[in-house]
Amino acid sequence: MQAPRSHSSRKQLPASRWRQRRLAQAASGLSAAQERQLATLHEISTLLAGQHAIDALCRGFLRHVMQFAQAEGGTVRILDPQQDTVHIIVHEGISEAMVEEEHCIRNNDCLCGAAVAQGVIQIRDFRQVDALQRYRCQEEGFIAIAVFPILAREQVVGSFSLHFARPQAVHAQQQGWLETLGQSLGIAIENQRLIAREKEFAVARERSLLAEGLHDSIAQSLNFISLQVQMLDDSVRRGQLDEAAEVLPLMRMGVEQSYQDVRELLVNFRTRWHGSDLEGKLTEVLAKFELQTGVAGTLDMRGNGAPLAPEQQLQILFIVQEALSNIRKHAQARHVTLGVDNGRDFTLQVRDDGEGFAAHLRDKKTELQIGLRIMQERAERLGAQFAIDSTPGGGTTISLALPAARRQAA
Repeated sequence: MQAPRSHSSRKQLPASRWRQRRLAQAASGLSAAQERQLATLHEISTLLAGQHAIDALCRGFLRHVMQFAQAEGGTVRILDPQQDTVHIIVHEGISEAMVEEEHCIRNNDCLCGAAVAQGVIQIRDFRQVDALQRYRCQEEGFIAIAVFPILAREQVVGSFSLHFARPQAVHAQQQGWLETLGQSLGIAIENQRLIAREKEFAVARERSLLAEGLHDSIAQSLNFISLQVQMLDDSVRRGQLDEAAEVLPLMRMGVEQSYQDVRELLVNFRTRWHGSDLEGKLTEVLAKFELQTGVAGTLDMRGNGAPLAPEQQLQILFIVQEALSNIRKHAQARHVTLGVDNGRDFTLQVRDDGEGFAAHLRDKKTELQIGLRIMQERAERLGAQFAIDSTPGGGTTISLALPAARRQAA
């Protein structure tokens, strides 16, 4: 038979349960705050890890930190170090009138500029500042502001601000966390700038190669046509119509050659890589070459190595196109062989049975030398070894070897 509980035990039990409930509530509140912080960190980390335009990065970042800090407004400003000005890139909860007035401010102007100039957090509760000192965001109805510098590698690149319309303290732990997020945003901005500069550099290199090809091939053809025009003019002046009739086909041939050169360069320049079928692309390029020149071609593919990265395959395709272009212009070949061995290392050979050329011609600034140098530059960009073997009357072999250590997986 169970002993009856004492009166004191009945009094203590509700108190014990009350304390447990309070502890559980406190633990639950702490867990919710931590979960909210971790969720925000995860969302921002995912955003900053992607490749986005800078304004898209800043817009997503601002929305996440505003939601975390429970702010009613916010801005992200980027520093222009050349002009020493700070520009609003994105904004939330701010009137267009304020954006129009403050879209560009001098470095160290107001609190947002001060955060950039000094590289430190700026926090103001407008209810506690001198009534004679007014800030533009007070006119928007905000009662407090917190501005954090955006840093990348210890250099300030901008600031982000959080505007509060209700009493909302940003405590020290949140300040440190938001400051760290600002550094993450700064690194992401700098990374996107580096990516953009690398793309610009790659485009500039491609344009330079195209310009060199156009200049040398077209210059040679135009020089030839210019000489024929002079001969035609001289024949007409002397009334030698038979001579003039002989010159016209040569001029027509020069124009056709120029057209083919320009068309070939533009087609090669527009080449883009889709998929990972290198064999299919090489077959297509070789078929076009055969159709254009009447020279027979053979493709010999060996090896079962993994596909190269699209950028590496595209550079190899460009090298093949340049090699075939040189053969068309200079080799007088009857047959061309493309040999590819895709094993642990990747090797490529382009062989023709044409006239070949002497070694000293490689060093002269001719159209042939320009084409060889373009292929050499592309091979260096791949990290591949490039070699030329040619003898007068013995044909030419262009070789490329990409070691396993420089391969990039598709």
